Amino acid sequence: HESATRSAHLVSQLLTLARAEPGALRLQDCPPVDLLALARQLTAELVPRALRAGLDLGMDEAAQTPVWVAGEALLLREVLSNLIDNALRYAGAGATVTVGVQRSGAQACLSVEDSGPGIAAQDRARVFGRFVRATDAGSGCGLGLAIVKEIVERHGGQVSLEPVLPHGLRVRVLLPLAGNPQPA
Repeated sequence: HESATRSAHLVSQLLTLARAEPGALRLQDCPPVDLLALARQLTAELVPRALRAGLDLGMDEAAQTPVWVAGEALLLREVLSNLIDNALRYAGAGATVTVGVQRSGAQACLSVEDSGPGIAAQDRARVFGRFVRATDAGSGCGLGLAIVKEIVERHGGQVSLEPVLPHGLRVRVLLPLAGNPQPA
């Protein structure tokens, strides 16, 4: 059963990666997405899983107004889902995972911060490669951050990993704000 679940997860990740490949996304054809609403919804959906794993998952509620970005909602959801999934898998029981969305100049900033062990400085750049994992712990296939990077770049954004002191990791995704959003 575990092997079948891992295989299904791998196939799903590969299909998501294919959908995010160059030429597969035309931002001008995408309606604006409220990144804050998307983050709140997905975070709420994943709270039961976090509780079962002994983690505290929540939202940083600093932003109160919509944060609109141009993009494909399902792909942006996949970005956030992969980031939260990584935090839940690797932060460890007792850790805190906080999702945040805010405006930063002409960009939206999405962050997922955890109080887990983090990723060593020498591994931070390479973990965005396909099938690369920074640890032998957990059951990931090494595609999550590669998918995140591909999707974010297709949306005209950037992703970075930052250490959190005294321990932990913050993943920051910067995306261009949508101009004159008209929600669908």
